[in-house]
Amino acid sequence: MKRIYIIILCASLMAGSISCHYGERATEHENPGNVDDNKETGDEKPDGEADAGNDVVILFTNDLHSQIEPIGKDDTYNPDKGGVARIKVLVDSVRAAEKAVIVADAGDFVQGTYYFTCLGGDVEMMVQKEIGYDVRTIGNHEFDKKIPGLKHMFSLNEVTTVSCNYDFSRTLLANDVKESAIIEAGGHKIGFLGLGVRLSGLVAPNACEDVDYSLPLNKADKIAKELKANGAEMVIALSHLGYNSDVTFPYYDSGVAAQTENIDFIIGGHTHTFMMKEQYVENEAGNAVPIVQTGSKGIYLGYMKIHLDKVGKQRFSYRLIPVDSRLDSRIDPAFASKLGYYSEQLKKSMNEVLGYCPSALRKGSPQGTLGNWAADSMVEMCEDVFGVTPDLAICNNGGLRAEIPKGNVTRSDIYAVFPFDNKMTLLELTGTSLLKFFDSMAVYTEPLSAGVRLVIKDGAVKSVSVGGKAIDPKAKYKICTIDYLVESGRHSLDENTSRQDSAEYLYDLFCDHVKKITARGGRLQADIDDRVTVL
Repeated sequence: MKRIYIIILCASLMAGSISCHYGERATEHENPGNVDDNKETGDEKPDGEADAGNDVVILFTNDLHSQIEPIGKDDTYNPDKGGVARIKVLVDSVRAAEKAVIVADAGDFVQGTYYFTCLGGDVEMMVQKEIGYDVRTIGNHEFDKKIPGLKHMFSLNEVTTVSCNYDFSRTLLANDVKESAIIEAGGHKIGFLGLGVRLSGLVAPNACEDVDYSLPLNKADKIAKELKANGAEMVIALSHLGYNSDVTFPYYDSGVAAQTENIDFIIGGHTHTFMMKEQYVENEAGNAVPIVQTGSKGIYLGYMKIHLDKVGKQRFSYRLIPVDSRLDSRIDPAFASKLGYYSEQLKKSMNEVLGYCPSALRKGSPQGTLGNWAADSMVEMCEDVFGVTPDLAICNNGGLRAEIPKGNVTRSDIYAVFPFDNKMTLLELTGTSLLKFFDSMAVYTEPLSAGVRLVIKDGAVKSVSVGGKAIDPKAKYKICTIDYLVESGRHSLDENTSRQDSAEYLYDLFCDHVKKITARGGRLQADIDDRVTVL
């Protein structure tokens, strides 16, 4: 029986710039391989030890990204891995084997598949409730349906939400998010606090309106100390800051661990880092703080057993448990039925075949076939929506969330590539602002439509032309892009002199466009050309 003690720490957060994320995210790390598939099912003691009254097991996820079903068997990214029904098998098994178990999430539980795009978090919150999550923190994608959407999600289950450097006191979530909590399991009290990534520049400000951000270090150690004063035997930070090995940088997990005294463990997220082995950082008290993370999309379930009667590294054992098809024979039929209710309704529309792709379209840098196809398509889409032929179209690599596979292209394929509630935007920029845009492109390239010729050398623009002509600083240019890039202030696009937004979301516009291609006998295809060249 678990009891939850909420400790509301009332000191005000330092106000800061905040925005939310519709299109971009941190780089994914490839899966380095499986651990022992036969060992880590939870049927036996995963670390080979007998149960002890002073042991607490923490099971955790991060960056699940609405991967409700297993990843497709033909997908190039961890095929047939993940799936929440499989995760529930593992959680139930460990709970049956251990006396004290807490289930936690380190953020970005939502956004990434059509389940969230279409149903706004209803399925994901049901999953948290049925699996029995005890505590969670907030990732940047939790804001993707804006504050009212997040309020709706949190109303669907009673999972404790902790975040100490996002201040929600001026929002609808003032009573829904706590800075910290103490969770009791097996007679032990474990403290949790939440840490969120700086959102400014990642997402549209209107998605997190009236949320105030402060640096993680401004409050983390003070709150951890107060948790211990209130009876917590140890403190775990649920962090959506991301992993970076540089301990001098305070915006990542390593820096927080190194520059605090009272945080004992960090369960991380945001960077999708597959940490098959914990990484230790010495804190200001000279103690080794382990940092762990599961990667993304539920490919692994994080498992750590904390031995409260030990000290130092000996008090902790950790591993990632593979989430794969070996668990399918043990899936809870009642839970599968609840998932099936949602999936069957969605698949009626999501399985609609829209077109055909003769060769898989994939992301790439400085060009990818997927980005080239998307940008070129937006030129024609702009003509259909606004009645204007733009001088160029720009999308963003971070907003392309999946590849388009070879073969029939379904509505679900398009929703997987464009899951965000973005609008298509038509802007007018001066030549001066357009030149500034290309200067930023030399540092961080984004997909551009054909007709652009951009040559980059040594991180700077060597030459650039649009429509075969040099850019005139005094002229005005029509740019087709997405609202996220404008609202986040990326690439000087907020310097526009006029703006129009589409009424429909981008994913529906692309579905209509694919239908149009098919109706005239076309297929989804693109090539790598000389629109962007890096010398």
